[in-house]
Amino acid sequence: RYTLLTYLQTMVFYNLFIFLNNEEAVNNIRWLVIKLLEDEQLEVREMAATTLGGLLQCHFLEIDNPMQTHFEQLCKMRLPKRRKRDLSTVMDTIPPADLVKRHAGVLGLSACILSSPYDVPTWMPQLLMDLSAHLNDPQPIEMTVKKTLSNFRRTHHDNWQQHKQQFTDDQLLVLTDLLVSPCYYA
Repeated sequence: RYTLLTYLQTMVFYNLFIFLNNEEAVNNIRWLVIKLLEDEQLEVREMAATTLGGLLQCHFLEIDNPMQTHFEQLCKMRLPKRRKRDLSTVMDTIPPADLVKRHAGVLGLSACILSSPYDVPTWMPQLLMDLSAHLNDPQPIEMTVKKTLSNFRRTHHDNWQQHKQQFTDDQLLVLTDLLVSPCYYA
């Protein structure tokens, strides 16, 4: 499944204009990549997110309301609350399927965010807020959120004065807390 995604990237990018004339093929590829975000293997899920991000970036696929809603629904998959004393038993009680679905939603949001590396479309502020809600989730979700926020900061740093106008004051406050490292000497 991992190699299928690497092949799919190459095949689509080399035949982009042929595929864009075939709506059925585009829908099949979209369905396949989104389905592989829910694969049980972490490497396959991460490659599916990378593939989805690339397909969104070259406008082979568009970020529409159904896609966004699907990822938001997956992110809302309920996980048991963590207890401070007994973290190991809580991790053992999380059903793997629930964790995979939630991670798939986070990876989908991450792919959408990373598909626009140097601009801030109208849908991005809300997706960043949705993603930030998962910063304290169990691994591998937490690491995915941290990587996404780090990449967002890196790619949007140069024009931040311009980009921050797309966010509300509340969103900017949350984002600043997430992106700015705390100063331990203050």
